[in-house]
Amino acid sequence: MKNKIIFDVGAYNGIDGLALAIKNPNFFIYAFEANPSLIERINLNKVLLEKRLGKRISNYKLFNKAVSNENKTGDFLISKNPTGSSLKKFSSDLDRSWPGYRDTQFHVVKKINIDIITLEKFCLDNEIKEINYLHIDTQGNDLNVLKGLGKFRRKVHKGILEAAINKKDALYEDNHTLEEVQNYFDEYGYKVVSIDPIDNNIKNEVNIKFENKKFNNPDKINTRYNPRYFFRVINNKTYLKDDIKDFFLRLLNTFFK
Repeated sequence: MKNKIIFDVGAYNGIDGLALAIKNPNFFIYAFEANPSLIERINLNKVLLEKRLGKRISNYKLFNKAVSNENKTGDFLISKNPTGSSLKKFSSDLDRSWPGYRDTQFHVVKKINIDIITLEKFCLDNEIKEINYLHIDTQGNDLNVLKGLGKFRRKVHKGILEAAINKKDALYEDNHTLEEVQNYFDEYGYKVVSIDPIDNNIKNEVNIKFENKKFNNPDKINTRYNPRYFFRVINNKTYLKDDIKDFFLRLLNTFFK
């Protein structure tokens, strides 16, 4: 199984990586989260989902590290809204490009020192030869994660990452842009599958799905999951339909143990 690899870089509450682990039992998921206060939460969410499913999620491993294009220690900036935490500083022009967000969500409340690694080093240390799926959400630093692949830059089958539309309206200083990501893809043999706005109200950022052109038949990876369902589970706010479905799923998992 460890020859089939999914990376979840910038795990936040763990939902994406754990959902990918559940939906793809034949793949091993390595998750990375820089904010140490979220590690306990992710592990708790894993336990909650295991109880819900009636089986262990054994194909998932979490690391309390930041990922970028250098191996070093550095400052990680924790935002009031933890989703905005990043290795990068917030833009000085935030009040114009993201009106109302600075005071309520996006300002730094704590700075910590943390280990920063590259995916190249991680792959070499763990004898990983290819990455089947790469999910990146590192708040303004996604392109540096790609650059940190080093000799593995052409070894990713497919994935998703975020980018700012332009520098002027970016959330972070020196935030990579859609154009910069497209230039990187052109150089290393990737194609854009889709570009979708992250927030339909403030259209300053996009999700970019991509594939490696040299892999004609990439592994089938189930990326279709409902984040709202997982949010309901970890917050104990499930619907009756969730409870009924998961009851029968637990019965099946118990029967086939």
